[in-house]
Amino acid sequence: MPKTSFRKNSDSPMRATTIMDWDHKELIVPNKTFITNQLVNWTLSDPVTRIVIQLGISYGADIDLAYRTIEEAVCSTPFVLEDPEPNIYFQGFGDSSLDFSIRVYVSEPAYRMRVTHDLHVRLLKALRKQGIEIPFSQRELHVHSLSTALADK
Repeated sequence: MPKTSFRKNSDSPMRATTIMDWDHKELIVPNKTFITNQLVNWTLSDPVTRIVIQLGISYGADIDLAYRTIEEAVCSTPFVLEDPEPNIYFQGFGDSSLDFSIRVYVSEPAYRMRVTHDLHVRLLKALRKQGIEIPFSQRELHVHSLSTALADK
């Protein structure tokens, strides 16, 4: 079965099932696929789903201010559920940033894209307002000079 997020079963004949995916493409899947392969149903018993956003801040940032800023942005985002509550974790020291993992829940899959967008925009604006930088990946390059003898060859 194709790896896709699908949202509704639009037809169920005997040999195949037609599924409409998030892009409104209809996929015809042989029914045996549902028996022989893994099937993920996001809303079988509960429509609540989790969104995870990874965020890095610069090493020079005030981590306490950053945490409060992230928390305020997350909690003020429409459609983010209070229960289960959002979680913000300092995950570690990245190559160019202090890395956070932000986990929020929405009441149904239809809100996932909108909430993901809103979270990214709110986080960016809030961090910029506080002067907290989201760094670009950085690499340090060491250049060694060639000796004059080698350079003349």
